[in-house]
Amino acid sequence: MLWMAIRFQCGACSQPIEVDDEWAQRAVACPYCRKTITAPSEFTLGDLSRIPMATPLMDVGSAVVLPTPALRSYAQPDSNANPLAVAAFILACAMVLLLLSGAMVLDSHSLDWEQLQKELQPQPGADARSQFQSMMRYIEAHGGRLPGWLMAVGWMGFFAMAACPAAIVCGLLALRRRARRPLAVIALVSSGCVGLFFCLSLLAGFMGVGLHR
Repeated sequence: MLWMAIRFQCGACSQPIEVDDEWAQRAVACPYCRKTITAPSEFTLGDLSRIPMATPLMDVGSAVVLPTPALRSYAQPDSNANPLAVAAFILACAMVLLLLSGAMVLDSHSLDWEQLQKELQPQPGADARSQFQSMMRYIEAHGGRLPGWLMAVGWMGFFAMAACPAAIVCGLLALRRRARRPLAVIALVSSGCVGLFFCLSLLAGFMGVGLHR
């Protein structure tokens, strides 16, 4: 059976639309404004081309229900996104800034730092207990606590050392993606150099203690 199209204007937005004649005198949804209108029983427009079809409405009891449009996800994954590379770069920058800040603080208190090194320098045959006692004497001489500048340097060094392995881990994971890979490489190189420097410093410290003994 052939269906004829009824062409008419939407009573809400005045756009030309059409429906099959089986939906005459029934509620339909305008494809332009999505308003509910009643289709006429005969043509009210001429033979126009490209007139969109109105959506028939489904009757549920006495209520008119608009058909639910199918939801589509248009969000595409960002091929340039590599949050681990950005995180590694930020951690490496924070590590370098902390180390530079600590070095500037030490430079502004160079005399106090030299005095502390002289007082805490291990003597031949000294053990860990004697070094601890020297540290306690130094703290007592400064009012029972470490100087503020020394505590600031200590905390800066602690956070810098915490950021170093975190930057290395994030950088290695970020290398699996091509996006922003140079940031990951920069973070790995800078963190690796700092980590190597700290390891060599600790090794030199242990060897110095062994030689004093």
